[in-house]
Amino acid sequence: MTAPLRRRWLSGALDGAIYAEPVVAGGCAYVATEDDSVYAFALATGAMVWHTHVASPVTSGLACGGDINPSGITGAPVLDTARHELWAVVLTSVAGRPQHEVVALDTRTGRVVRRQPVAVPGTDPTAEQQRSALAFADGRVYVAFGGLYGDCGSYRGAIVSVPVTAGSALAYWRTPTAREGAVWEVGGPDLLPDGRLLFATGNSAASPGQPFDGGDAVIELAPDLRQASYFAPRAWAQWNVADLDLGSTGPALLPGGLAFQVGKAGEGFLVSTAHLGGVGGQLASVPVCPGQGAYGADAVRGGTVYVPCTGGVVALRVAGRSATVLWRSSAGGAGSILTAGGRVFEEEQDGRLVALSSASGRVLQSLSLSPPVTHFPWLAAAGGTLLVANGTRLEALTGI
Repeated sequence: MTAPLRRRWLSGALDGAIYAEPVVAGGCAYVATEDDSVYAFALATGAMVWHTHVASPVTSGLACGGDINPSGITGAPVLDTARHELWAVVLTSVAGRPQHEVVALDTRTGRVVRRQPVAVPGTDPTAEQQRSALAFADGRVYVAFGGLYGDCGSYRGAIVSVPVTAGSALAYWRTPTAREGAVWEVGGPDLLPDGRLLFATGNSAASPGQPFDGGDAVIELAPDLRQASYFAPRAWAQWNVADLDLGSTGPALLPGGLAFQVGKAGEGFLVSTAHLGGVGGQLASVPVCPGQGAYGADAVRGGTVYVPCTGGVVALRVAGRSATVLWRSSAGGAGSILTAGGRVFEEEQDGRLVALSSASGRVLQSLSLSPPVTHFPWLAAAGGTLLVANGTRLEALTGI
């Protein structure tokens, strides 16, 4: 019998909404807000260790406003524990124009130790959004860019590689399309064991009958951001036209060099990370969210993938070259899933936290939070504690 979740501590109201996943290291929980602030809390007690207001967020001047205002730190930060640094991307205004900047903070003190613009050449910064979680490997921070809600203005999806050592050059990959092809899945790029990056893109500019241009695809990049391979569904061009982003979630990495991808169309695709296979190159496909879509971040435990369909969480078992639905739950929805202690946890946008049996999908517990929570909210677990971004507060629960 699993223990029920119980509140351990609840922070006071922070200075902005929390869209980014909390990250944990060294007994501290770190969380960023849309007011361009980062907070550190003692994981055991909830006592605030430090708070750094890095910049002033953007409240106007974006191409179509987006759906986050004020807009500051949206993508989840990443930790470089060897250097005691937390890296985040802030959106602020410089000379009256929106600008994304990458910043590094000392995790022990909150002091800003690095700060520099991280613009994508040839793209209008007023049309960009940094929504995906950052990734870190081998001395480089990887930053993904997409567009604002409404897909307005001139932007292209991109990955920027930022060396942690100041003075080294940034590297860029851009979706090879005239426009769009966003990288906006909240989980951010996945890192394969050999340093390759795997991520998904959204709609691009090409229409049916035109050549493939990188949209609605799973993309694999070498560590230096050279494109190595890609996968796209045969219907990628039709999905472009219908706004059915494949990249509304990211690839779920599985044992045996496999990955599973689901998007707005609700169709799931099993691919090999050794070679993604190009258009129609999947190993298998399965209807995961019939008549619905998936939004947020999947979770994986062994060979099972838990998918955040809008109508509820779906569990699939992957074996060899096949994927089979194990169960469907009416609980859950668009959000980001975490699995721990034989349970599946998801924070819903209506302000509910649900705990499901990982074996059956049965609801084991449902807790009310303080709505509104933010889009595709993230959970984090460490040391028997579940961290929940509760609107403008950080909540810690025990029982996992």
